[in-house]
Amino acid sequence: MKGRDAQADAHEIRSLAGMVVKAARRDMERRLGEAGVGISGLQYGVLLILSERGHTLSELSRLMAREPATLLPAVDTLERKRLVKRGRDPQDRRRTPVLITASGKSVLKRVPPVGSHDLLPKALRELGEENTSQLLALLREVTLLLPDGKHQTSQEG
Repeated sequence: MKGRDAQADAHEIRSLAGMVVKAARRDMERRLGEAGVGISGLQYGVLLILSERGHTLSELSRLMAREPATLLPAVDTLERKRLVKRGRDPQDRRRTPVLITASGKSVLKRVPPVGSHDLLPKALRELGEENTSQLLALLREVTLLLPDGKHQTSQEG
């Protein structure tokens, strides 16, 4: 980067991204509360990932960039609520994938990942289609330059 301070830019991006994540988290918690599903945003994130396929706790940890010790109570709670179940891998008895149940899928149908009245979609509508497309393209490009970038962009919409 010629003429720009990459560290200062990185600091500002981190700060701005944090504000966006915080707003999205608040919106998610609000929608979960309104739906009365009795789970946290973290637990919802686990369900969302498991909706694609089952994963072990280690795999969930890597995909969510969270420590297994943080995810274990969330998965245990989801299991008690019968939204997930622990399975068995017929090819590797040591592997215990966590699988979403029909009740877990029902929660995902009731509470979409992003609501039409959430703050971020409102801001993007204000930003306009062209600017939103540019923002997405640049964020995808930056993400691909980060470790595990291919995993980060797997949910491109």
